[in-house]
Amino acid sequence: MSKIVDFFKSHHIQLALAVGVSILAIAYVSKRVLPEPIGKLPAALPAFVAVLYEAVLAKYPDSKLSTAWYWVVAVLATTAVIILVYVLRAS
Repeated sequence: MSKIVDFFKSHHIQLALAVGVSILAIAYVSKRVLPEPIGKLPAALPAFVAVLYEAVLAKYPDSKLSTAWYWVVAVLATTAVIILVYVLRAS
């Protein structure tokens, strides 16, 4: 059991799960809610935020900016903004 807990404590896993949930949410809204699908670039923005996290972590490993939860929130906020923009544009 401790291996699973240690697995989910990893910052990379937390961010990857957030990106996965974000992409699934964007795909669901794009397919089921909107009349036209969301484009490829806006759908990929959460993954780009994750790449930025990896770059910041490599450059500044001990910085407060390298905290994983900041980037998880950034991924989820990016997803919310993308969905809101496309839903408001469709209505």
